[in-house]
Amino acid sequence: MPELRHLRALQVFDAVASHSSLTRAADTLGVSHGAVSKQMALLEEYLGVLLLHRHVRGVALTDAGETLHRATQQGFGALELGVRGVRREPNRKSVTISLSSSLATKWLVPRLPAFRARHPGVAMFLDTNDTFIDFEDSEIDVALRFGVPGWAGLYHELVADEALIVVASPTLVSAKDLPMTPSEIVRLPLLHDRFNPAWVEWADLMGVDRSRLGSQDLIFADTAVLIAAAIDGQGVALARRLLVEDDLAAGRVVRLDKSVVATERSLYFVCRQGDQDRATIRSFRNWFHDAKHRTNDSAGLYPR
Repeated sequence: MPELRHLRALQVFDAVASHSSLTRAADTLGVSHGAVSKQMALLEEYLGVLLLHRHVRGVALTDAGETLHRATQQGFGALELGVRGVRREPNRKSVTISLSSSLATKWLVPRLPAFRARHPGVAMFLDTNDTFIDFEDSEIDVALRFGVPGWAGLYHELVADEALIVVASPTLVSAKDLPMTPSEIVRLPLLHDRFNPAWVEWADLMGVDRSRLGSQDLIFADTAVLIAAAIDGQGVALARRLLVEDDLAAGRVVRLDKSVVATERSLYFVCRQGDQDRATIRSFRNWFHDAKHRTNDSAGLYPR
């Protein structure tokens, strides 16, 4: 096989062709505009053809440039996939987990010392991001998602059904008044989740007129912040049972009644097909299930 020369110049060309701009390619590669121009001149001289038409607004590919760009896209794309594959080798001693900041803060992070004690050689990286994960274009190993199964081609398994329960700080309500009636609860300030109008569902479930829910003066976009407001005594939260378990066990909040509002969304463990049996991911997966099952079922209790 003939020697393939000027790989750096080919990388620069691929960036220029992808962005249709020498300047944007330089920014992407972290080099100067002059360095990009020099690499392009070197490559065109080596190939003996013109690859780009320069104009005021950027560059356009010549026919030869179009042909070469198709090749560099395939070649560098294959290299990226190969690098990701090697980084996911079965003996790699790390796992990168994508999860919401609320799940990380309220559940996973307090339990990490237990995982590290059981698996001291495994490095764990947390990516607190609740957006869609394209596993083919990401270094994420595992996604923990509250949702409805819709991950075609990916391995996923149910971890816990999601349910909402009514909680508040013991500084807001007296233990002798528990459990409370729906009428008593709606007289208290209610904390609202911007993305989950669950108080309406709770009112329908408990036979309460929706008009008695009052104004939505306290609205939160982050469940962990909503729970923090409840702990601070600012109002009553209709909170995810999994995320409030530790606060119930520690007495930072109490349940006000026995109501449970079921939701369509549940917590799922998601990864690439086959990765569930990779050593580090299997270690995390088994520990995660054990930790979930060992969690005190405080959500089923309230003072009497």
